[in-house]
Amino acid sequence: MWCIRKFNELSSHDFYSIARLRIDTFMVEQQRIYHELDDWDLQARHVYYQRDEQILAYARMFLAGTYFTFSRFVTHPSVRGTGLGDQLIKLIVHYAQKNCAEYPIKIEANRQVLKFYQRHGFQIQGAPYISDGIPYVHMLYQPQ
Repeated sequence: MWCIRKFNELSSHDFYSIARLRIDTFMVEQQRIYHELDDWDLQARHVYYQRDEQILAYARMFLAGTYFTFSRFVTHPSVRGTGLGDQLIKLIVHYAQKNCAEYPIKIEANRQVLKFYQRHGFQIQGAPYISDGIPYVHMLYQPQ
């Protein structure tokens, strides 16, 4: 089941499951050291897919000044390659177009997943840069 919730609408169990998936993926699996939880969590809409009380796909989305963005895009290892990530990105883009149509969709993408985002209409904007020791690029959504 897909859910979109504000921070204060998340149950403590759901937030725990979301945080665990993010930490297990970004900090343990990818061995990144940074503040995983930040103030954007409080402002964001949290979009996730849940089955049998387990979070299998997740991202947070929010307005950041003059653009709409999303981050912490993640799928559980057990569902990678099943199309759940494709469903998540389509849901995010649909939400942005319906609720924030006047804002462009701009993201910071890990260079490892550029092709995934490009398949969904995102185009590279500017030069690559390093953040928290990881190579990133800015990408802008261009409807196909």
